[in-house]
Amino acid sequence: MWRTVGQDKAIHILKRGLARGRFPHAYLLSGAPHVGKMTLAIDLAQALNCLQDDKPCGECSQCRRIARGLHADVNVVAVDAGELGEGRGRVAISIDQVRDVQRQASLKPFEGRHRVFVFDGAERLSEEAANSLLKTLEEPPDQVVLLLLTSDDGALLPTLVSRCQLLKLRPVSRSLIVRELETRHGVDREKADEVARLSRGRPGWAIDAVSRPGALEQLNKTFGAIEGVISGGMEARFSYAADLAASFGRNRDSVRQELALWLEWWRDVMLAKEGDPGIVTHLSRLGALQPLADALSTAQVARAINAVREAEEQLDRNVNPRLALEAMVLALPRR
Repeated sequence: MWRTVGQDKAIHILKRGLARGRFPHAYLLSGAPHVGKMTLAIDLAQALNCLQDDKPCGECSQCRRIARGLHADVNVVAVDAGELGEGRGRVAISIDQVRDVQRQASLKPFEGRHRVFVFDGAERLSEEAANSLLKTLEEPPDQVVLLLLTSDDGALLPTLVSRCQLLKLRPVSRSLIVRELETRHGVDREKADEVARLSRGRPGWAIDAVSRPGALEQLNKTFGAIEGVISGGMEARFSYAADLAASFGRNRDSVRQELALWLEWWRDVMLAKEGDPGIVTHLSRLGALQPLADALSTAQVARAINAVREAEEQLDRNVNPRLALEAMVLALPRR
């Protein structure tokens, strides 16, 4: 009943440790966003607390409560989504959150065999929070397992990484994602194949796309906005940058996801430019991609990709978001 798709190596390592009754007190699950880190973390939390011999069964009371997020001994720690005045949200996992974990970890499990703490986005631990968590990793309480999830293990303190067993989750093949969408989510073959292509190896993204109403329509709307910026004048570009900067103040993750779509767009332009449109991710937009690819040089496309990456880096360094995004749109080539 492991629900994680396409991560057989990581699952084998976990199952072997569970079968022997010997496993680390901390794991670091590293991989791209939506590749399956949280699903694997929940699978492991169920396996650690499952009441049946074949773990996780997915059917016992422990497995069901964990799946529904109701289990007292399984907690997810993430950046606090609450507001901090003037519409600004938290940007890091705080030391207070880590201290709360340490307080709970000192207690015996309430309803299961193990307490499991999942740090979703461990790269966002503040410096003092990371140093405080390090103390727990050095002297872990009995019956406690810590799961650190990250898209960038290089952003974590090396001392944190060294005290965890690292499991790297890789992009999943398109065929496996198609099968998952067809068998578990009832998606027809044609749509499953299209979504699997768009997912670029991320099962979580694919499942969200077919489960959330309007997800694909929103994706097309975003790409329409990108095309409008590329073909528009300075006023359109500055207007887009201002709107995106305002969104950054409300929801940083949504802006990062939009910049990731910019990179996907320019990657597809580069593929079309180099005469390989067959592996373009967004085939349905090839009609807009190809004329742009024909009009630009390879160097111009490369500079556009670098401009988006520079904007991402500046936002991570807390540069003024409007200035960072204006610099990006000014650096983009025009048709």
